[in-house]
Amino acid sequence: MIKDRRLGHLGMASRDVDATVAWYVDVLGFEKIGEFKAPNGNDIKFIRNKEGCIYEIFPSEDGEDAGAYGKIDHYCFESEDVEKDYEYCLEQGYTITTEGIEELPGLWERGVRFFKIGAPTGQQVEFCQIL
Repeated sequence: MIKDRRLGHLGMASRDVDATVAWYVDVLGFEKIGEFKAPNGNDIKFIRNKEGCIYEIFPSEDGEDAGAYGKIDHYCFESEDVEKDYEYCLEQGYTITTEGIEELPGLWERGVRFFKIGAPTGQQVEFCQIL
């Protein structure tokens, strides 16, 4: 069951990751809590507001719709068992939008494992387990 999960973060594409992070920090009072390199070398930064809402700010990949900049690309929910959640989503017939369960070893201390499903409104819903 994937209901009633705690929000992990909101993912937002940006034309200029550093400028976006600076704006959220300077104008809205967010704090930078993580800075990583994606496997393709792009910067990924995580910021959090005082209420605990976390944003992942990343550059869009080449060829992505330019209209996605500044809009929420995905909602991430925390997973305690990403394999179990993945199997549940497959059983329910949800559209998996990643290449199965993916792993980013450079994020956080020991990496993350995640997958995404398509939402009817165009966003993706991510289930992420921080290792």
